[in-house]
Amino acid sequence: MSLLATAGISALIKYGPSLIRILGESKGGTTEQVAHTIADVVETVNGDTSPSSVAKVKATVDSLPPEVVGEIELGLAQIEAEREKARLAHDLGMHSQQQETLRSGKEIKTFRPEIARRHSWFTVAYIFVMELLNAFDHGNGANWEIALLIASPVLAWFGFRTWDKFSKQGAS
Repeated sequence: MSLLATAGISALIKYGPSLIRILGESKGGTTEQVAHTIADVVETVNGDTSPSSVAKVKATVDSLPPEVVGEIELGLAQIEAEREKARLAHDLGMHSQQQETLRSGKEIKTFRPEIARRHSWFTVAYIFVMELLNAFDHGNGANWEIALLIASPVLAWFGFRTWDKFSKQGAS
């Protein structure tokens, strides 16, 4: 079995019986009958791409008219290409909208600094309260891991995102 034939059979299994049937019904005639035959075999292997399942589908496909099978495979490939195009267009639209939102309005531009400002106060309050409790023999004082966790938006705002950032700047 050639690699190209195996890839074509695996693609038929991946598309699934319902999509194969829909494509066949849209074409009608002999194509519809062949598509239903292929869909029935693909349905029996139930998405299994093991060599025995691929061989079973290949045996059925080889017994059918090659020009009709080629037409079905081409139609399925076009549907897959249209799906991918729609997905990429959606992702691009989402990215464009996100960038437009970030560039617009004062409320967006002041949101992150406000979060950093609040977290700086929360950090100071946490450390102060915990150390005050420690001074009166209640608890062990501030846990610095928790304090840094509370301060992480502040640190991110000031640019302490990664420690290796500094080594990369020095290397360039």
